Amino acid sequence: MMAGYVQNGVFSEALEIFHTMKSDTNLAPDETTLSIALSAIAQLGHSEEGVAIHSYITRNGIKLDGKLGVSLIDMYAKSGRIETALQVFDGIKEKNVDHWNAMIGGFAIHGFGKLAFESFLKMQKLRVKPDGITFVSVLNACAHSGMVKEGVICFEIMGRVHMIKPEIQHFGCLVDIFARAGRIKEAMTIIEEMPVEPNDVVFRTLLSACSNLENSVQRPTVNHAIGMDDYGSGTYVLLSNIYARFGMWNRVRRVRVMMKERKLRKVPGRSWIELDGTFHEFFVGDGSHPRVAEIYSVLDNWSLDSRVESFRLQSKLEPALFPVGS
Repeated sequence: MMAGYVQNGVFSEALEIFHTMKSDTNLAPDETTLSIALSAIAQLGHSEEGVAIHSYITRNGIKLDGKLGVSLIDMYAKSGRIETALQVFDGIKEKNVDHWNAMIGGFAIHGFGKLAFESFLKMQKLRVKPDGITFVSVLNACAHSGMVKEGVICFEIMGRVHMIKPEIQHFGCLVDIFARAGRIKEAMTIIEEMPVEPNDVVFRTLLSACSNLENSVQRPTVNHAIGMDDYGSGTYVLLSNIYARFGMWNRVRRVRVMMKERKLRKVPGRSWIELDGTFHEFFVGDGSHPRVAEIYSVLDNWSLDSRVESFRLQSKLEPALFPVGS
């Protein structure tokens, strides 16, 4: 039942079942149970509970060579504790590709593109065969770190060395790599020549990069997004905003009419945080919170601090992961 809740995104209920199991002295959680609980914790950000499970694992001498180790690395990474995730990773003697994927994915989440790419190279050195998930993580890390050359190298290695057929996710990452670097023409060429039908995410990636490039909205590849029936509201809203930015009001009206005909509504982005047992929910552009001025002031400071902390972590983690002579 816990697995079913997690698979359907009902994470709090999954943890409630886990806590019920722990209270029953006749039911000791096994590796599968602990792994599922860690997955729920990773999504909820309840890192304290994850630390408690880690302590339980250590006290009982449970091995981390399988899925449990993967879940623990993933939990720490998603909770922002990337150094602890690396410590867990380093402590696993018999690592498989899933452990490497979890660690590389953690680096990607936090913008450590160089570490993700170097981890991928170390996999090659240790003859750990990567899979499709490995390349999605590395390509995503390269995109967010502006590492175009490294991203292209990974994409080439995937097909030519490991004979892995690129899927839509890999092409989407490659489009993102070029688009974020402002190389829109190359990104559009990839979409035009890719052997699979581009989906909503691919076009939205390209449209986001085109938001400041007027000539881009004239290209058939980008305009193709407006004619697709199965795309979500986000793509249409983004395209409408681009047209509006350049005063192309006829196209703005056309997009909005199509959204109305297809009964698509803009869903505002939102986030939430739990503080002292109370949940605070925020929507994009929402200034209704009574302490909104303080919140934005703190966020501005965090933005600067996070850049400094990212550089510090990069400098600290690199020699830890790749010691001299390794």
